[in-house]
Formats: sequence, C-alpha cells, structure tokens
Amino acid sequence: MNRKLNNRVWLIFTRLLGMETEQEREQLDEIAVPHSKEKTLLDEISAGEDYLRRREIIDGIDVEKELKRVMKSPKRRFSRVLYWGRVAAIVLPVLLGSVAVYVFYAGQQPVSDYVMDLHDVEPGTLKAVLVTSDGTLRELETSVNHIEEKDGSRIKVDSARLNYEADKQEPVRELIYNKLLVGRGHEYMLVLNDGTKVWMNSKSELSYPVAFGENIRRVRLSGEAYFEVAKDSARPFIVEVDKGFEVKVLGTHFNIKAYDTDDSFETTLVEGKVQVMQGDKTKVTLEPSEQMVIGRDGKHEVRVVNTSYYIAWHEGWFYFDDEPLEQVLTMIGRWYDIDFSFKAEGLKEISVTGKLKRFENLSVILNMLEKTTGVRFTLTGRMVTISKENNRD
Repeated sequence: MNRKLNNRVWLIFTRLLGMETEQEREQLDEIAVPHSKEKTLLDEISAGEDYLRRREIIDGIDVEKELKRVMKSPKRRFSRVLYWGRVAAIVLPVLLGSVAVYVFYAGQQPVSDYVMDLHDVEPGTLKAVLVTSDGTLRELETSVNHIEEKDGSRIKVDSARLNYEADKQEPVRELIYNKLLVGRGHEYMLVLNDGTKVWMNSKSELSYPVAFGENIRRVRLSGEAYFEVAKDSARPFIVEVDKGFEVKVLGTHFNIKAYDTDDSFETTLVEGKVQVMQGDKTKVTLEPSEQMVIGRDGKHEVRVVNTSYYIAWHEGWFYFDDEPLEQVLTMIGRWYDIDFSFKAEGLKEISVTGKLKRFENLSVILNMLEKTTGVRFTLTGRMVTISKENNRD
C-alpha cells in the first residue's frame, strides 16, 4: 500500500474508533467530500448491522494482550503513530473487511451498489451566522476572508473558526458588539480579542465585544459553550446567562449549559476557579470537578462530577451517565437537527448510559440506542418516532 493510500486508510480508521486528533479530523473532512471514495467507505462501514457486528468483535479484543503478542519488545516505548499502527494491524482488517479493498481499488468501476434502505441524517457541521454591530448577517461556513468592523478591526474568518485576536492591542474607546448564532445541527469555535477560546454547541448564541475594554471582559450566552479563558488578573471575565445568573473567572476552563428550554443551568469547572453568582443572593466558588446547578426556581446545588460527561460534546462525543432517554434525545436532536416523538410517556424515562461519537450518521446512533434501550426508532423526514421494540405499528 503506497504512503498516500495508507494515510487515507489511517484517517478513516481513527475516525471509526474515536482516536482521531483535531488535525486528523480536519484532514479527513477535506477528502471525505460527497461522492468521494472515502465518503462512500465511511458511510458503508459505519452504519447498519455489519458495523455493529464489527464493533462487538473489536470491543471484545484485548488490545494490550494482542500488542504484546505482535511486538518484539513489549517494554519498548513507541511513538503514538507506531503504537496505534500496531493496534490498526490488529483491528483494522476486522473493522473494514473487504469493503475497504473494494472502495479503494475499484478503479473506474462503480464505487458501490449498496444503497441504505433507511433514510439517514448526517451529523452536524461547523457553521454559524455572525451578526455584526450594524445588523449585517454573514453566514460562516467555508469562506476564507476578513471582515471589516466599523472601528477598523479586521476579523479573520475560515472554515473552522472566527478569530478576533488582535496582533497589536489598541486602546478601546467604544465597545462594539457582535453576536454569533449557532443553529441546530451545527457547532462553531471563535477566538475573542483577548485570546479566550469559545466552542459553541448547537442552538446557542453568544454576544461579545469586538474588543474588550480596560476593566472587565463580559459576554452573554444562551445555549451551551466551552470556554478556555485567557488569563488576565486585571480584567475578570464574566459570562452572563438568564435571570441574573453569571460566572466570573480570571483564567480557567469550564462549560456552561443554559438552554432556554432546560429546567436548570449548569456550570462545570474543569480547571482553575470560578465564582457562580445569581444576583446578590448567591455567590459560590467552584473548585475543579465541581458543578453548580441553578434551577429556574432559584434553588441551587453544588456537586462533584466526572467532568468528562459534561465536556464530551466539545471533544466529539455524546457521553451519558444514567440519563433519561428524553434528555438524551434532546441533545441528539440539537446536533442532527431532528425532532423526536414518543408513542408512550413511559419510554421517556428509560435510563441510558454510554458513549457515542458525535460524527456518526444518525442511523448508527439510533441503532446503538435501540440495542441498549430496547426501543424502536422510526425516521420519517426529520422526525423520529420512538416506540416499544415489539410495536410494529
């Protein structure tokens, strides 16, 4: 196998097993375009019963045991590429099967005669709408350019993020606000003027100044976002949410979930220290791995959590820990821009625990959930009906 082909197979392998880095994800997204051989391969081997069968086989492999068997010196340190290359040698043939050979070596023949009999939905994409200070709406998807603000600022735009970070800090005379809107079925990332990085989840919006002033850094969030705040002891960073709820930090990593439709708001601290405030009544300082939940009735609770569950979306996963099916499907619905309808109220409370990749097609996600919950999903257009497995009506 030549080097170029080997790299393409490697990118697909890392995607399917959830081992991809951000750079590898970008590389695969560039080549796995509609009607390409790579896209066809991904679609074929990541959906349906064959994929589930392969996953079951892979999950049963003792990778460490197999590595010791194939490596000449088990104690030797290997680079990441070499290490996972050996894993690939064990797992890849099982995962890909003969379809990989067919897709990559079909030459001028049709790539595949296989057509899914299930209408499918692709996962969300990197896309947002920028509302500038003069009210202009700009769709951000694949363009590579600069946007000129009325204060002379040049905003860098590419297919993955919006960058306000200034090469040279100038005194700010007037705060000029932009708003970033991320719809259902999308996510987006932006870098604020101070270097703070914000990853925005589906159905979210963030209002922020093009450049921060001298005393404070303040933004307003509706929805969900993961923040990596640039340290600046002279200017606290404040995230405002609904009903006087805000989070104050100096430099830290944290996640805020505050959808209008949710019964409560969550702040989950990964690194550093934050102060969560609700008006003048509540001021609570969180330590790493702590989460504060504020209900719409004003009551709050601080608890120690596994932060992995709450930032998994930012890393390309759905991660559920004994959560009701209705809540799980709400998250999935935002990402795939679909709606769900339950045929029986009792189905909403079925408990779900597990980890699923956000960049799979919807059919793969629903097939996994069917196997673990015992329900049946029926997709019609962009509506999914949930019924009992033995209900074929």
